[in-house]
Amino acid sequence: MSLTLEEVILELYRLAETKKWEGKNSEEALAVAIEGMEQIWTLQQADRRRSVAMTSRKQPRIWS
Repeated sequence: MSLTLEEVILELYRLAETKKWEGKNSEEALAVAIEGMEQIWTLQQADRRRSVAMTSRKQPRIWS
């Protein structure tokens, strides 16, 4: 089963709110949700940095 980014984020929020993980109430569910959100944030930051780096490169001038 493949989830969209939005579905993953919603599931992480559900985990954080209900604190239910694999059928058990636990603080572990909250920790997993927070860790997942941090990983998504880190990946998005890396993508933004890459995107900025690519757009800031000057295009070579072509003399005709």
